[in-house]
Amino acid sequence: MGLGKIVSLAALGLAAQTAVAQDEHRHHEHSKRDRKDDAAAPTPAPSPAPSAPAGGVAWYATLHGDGDADTSTGNDNVLGFGSDGSTKPSVLGPASADIGKVHGLRGLLPLADGTLLVIAAWKSNTMLLHYDRPGSSGTRPFVGVYARGGDANPLLQHPYALAVGPDGAIYASNQDSNTVTRYGAPGTPLAGKPLARDGGADTGTKTAGLVVPSREMSPNGKSERGIKEVRGIAFGPDGKLYVADRGDGEVSRWDPATGRREATIASKEHGLETPIQLLFSPDGSALFISDNKQNSVFRVLLADGTVTRFIGPDAGLDAPSALAIDGGWLYVGSRKGKAVLRFRLPDGTPDAAPFVSGLADNPEYFIRNRN
Repeated sequence: MGLGKIVSLAALGLAAQTAVAQDEHRHHEHSKRDRKDDAAAPTPAPSPAPSAPAGGVAWYATLHGDGDADTSTGNDNVLGFGSDGSTKPSVLGPASADIGKVHGLRGLLPLADGTLLVIAAWKSNTMLLHYDRPGSSGTRPFVGVYARGGDANPLLQHPYALAVGPDGAIYASNQDSNTVTRYGAPGTPLAGKPLARDGGADTGTKTAGLVVPSREMSPNGKSERGIKEVRGIAFGPDGKLYVADRGDGEVSRWDPATGRREATIASKEHGLETPIQLLFSPDGSALFISDNKQNSVFRVLLADGTVTRFIGPDAGLDAPSALAIDGGWLYVGSRKGKAVLRFRLPDGTPDAAPFVSGLADNPEYFIRNRN
């Protein structure tokens, strides 16, 4: 399975992800590619040190349950942590009262302009919320509801993960419809609207915004089957969409332009049982997969398709979900352990102690804040 070259990079979101990957890659001391480049060219001048994030909030986390709920409104919040894992103030500013209760926070998606999309997956009030750049205290002011489930957007049900595609659109995986849907990016004329395959608006239909179908939508043929129980999604450096299917115990690759399933990347044959989240390495050479019931993280080398158990069940993980990479470490959320552990890249050596521990509930998402 080779890696294609993305022809064009969307300015929104994908540019930010590329910049993050390049920054992390420069600090990856053990990378073979770095060693090769160093031998072939003069040592470049050191890059300026990145500025500290606002309010010292270097990491964001969402919890499976109530999270850091506001006692006056009942709204959940995103937890903040320092670069050393220390507890910081909550991240989200007050939302407008007229949008209803903000509950069931899941995926977090930083955008290229420094703003943030947050999933509020409460079944009776499913929303994708938009928050501004953080102020000096680290708090992000509420911008508005980016997208909402309902009659005009029926597949956005209990969303779990968000990703930015090479077309600049926002993609969401939806647990209760077991689909992946696509929406116009913030700042565009169709912001938050379900998109058809031609990029136009697609509202009011039963399949509004559909990219990846559920099993019930595509019952014919194993090669064309849809998703049984969708969880994490991620775009690879080849521009293709990778989807975790918890129910079928596999990760598949899809063409977002056509909605066609291309291949199964990892499956039960490789030891997977319930894949949850997906994360590409900064250089795009590997895909990491957290597996909830295997208490493991698997790694797929995209150059040849090799699948290995990168972190095994003896490493202290208990129902892993969240995945993040920063500074030569792979961070993994241990849901039942109510902690975030970290492991050295590229060999998976665990740190001596949890990076974050004693959380009030199961960590669902854990991402680096760079604003």
